[in-house]
Amino acid sequence: MTENPQNAQQASSGAPGQPVPVHPGKIIAVHVAYESRAAQRGRKPAVPSYFLKPASSLGGSGAAVERPAGTELLAFEGEIALVIGTPAKNVSLEDAWSHVASVTAANDWGLYDLRAADKGSNLRNKGRDGYTSLGPSLIDAREISPEQLRVRTWRNGELVQEDTTAAENMIFPLAQFVADLSQHLTLEEGDVILTGTPAGSSVAQPGDVVEIEVDAPEVAG
Repeated sequence: MTENPQNAQQASSGAPGQPVPVHPGKIIAVHVAYESRAAQRGRKPAVPSYFLKPASSLGGSGAAVERPAGTELLAFEGEIALVIGTPAKNVSLEDAWSHVASVTAANDWGLYDLRAADKGSNLRNKGRDGYTSLGPSLIDAREISPEQLRVRTWRNGELVQEDTTAAENMIFPLAQFVADLSQHLTLEEGDVILTGTPAGSSVAQPGDVVEIEVDAPEVAG
């Protein structure tokens, strides 16, 4: 990220970035999902909890991310994003993954200066334009198990986050988010679920380059 006179920070080279590969009607984010993140925070949720992010917060891979003047704590959170393929309403846990079309990499940026004032809504600290970096490519969910994914984050070439969705690493399996949310609202085609970040997220500084990768290293191809 490079700082300019407006105190903007660039997420990686090549701003304004690549096209976002999906066009969700809604973006739903999970607060805490990984055992490593819960251990880092010192508390483990008994049930999933969520917050909404506006579609206007979407940003393409390589796009600029702005840190407003007067703030200091623009933090990156590497995550796996689920993209809904077919509408899900009151679906079972066993059927939930069949409603996921694809997965991709996401950076759930947060302006931690405003986190306490948001009181859990995360609207101001995570809802700003460009604060949901997504893509650029998609992995077909039909070709993988939800327990085979890996998310990694690099800052300036240094690996700072790495975790997998193996059962022992997750507080809740990925499919549970689809099943649980579908009991309360209809998940529609194109909707995105950000599935939480593992331990290791931190504050980015002007000039930093942050890269997120999601893959399935044990799956052929």
